Amino acid sequence: MKVTYDFDVNRCIRNLGLDEGGRVQQVVTNEVINLSEPYVPFDEGDLAAGARIENGTDAVWRMPYAHYMWGGIVYEDPVLHCAGFQVEDGGWRSRKGVQKVPTNRKLEYQNGSLRGPMWVPRMLQNGGAKKIEDEARKAERK
Repeated sequence: MKVTYDFDVNRCIRNLGLDEGGRVQQVVTNEVINLSEPYVPFDEGDLAAGARIENGTDAVWRMPYAHYMWGGIVYEDPVLHCAGFQVEDGGWRSRKGVQKVPTNRKLEYQNGSLRGPMWVPRMLQNGGAKKIEDEARKAERK
């Protein structure tokens, strides 16, 4: 007796939701964003609210200052030796067209002891990886 079976691995991966941008990937990426929220620097909430999924797989925080918040160090104007200056409306500005340089000073974060730089790796180390894995397994079974 001869038995043949045509197994399409790509179709199997798609059916399980394991393909790039598939059901499981969407759950994982959403969990990264949701579980990271308590770790994201928060002043007025724009950075946390700016979290998005791009390319169906990537959790990104798209704000002009996200790079600075992620790194956790103060960048300053190389001539004025300050990070910025306060303007009449109460906000902060920098000189246009000036490339800031990193300093040895660390940023100070408010609104929660978890908030700070490199929020995703810290969330993952603090139990987030296990929670994401659990949610991915649930999504895989659906």
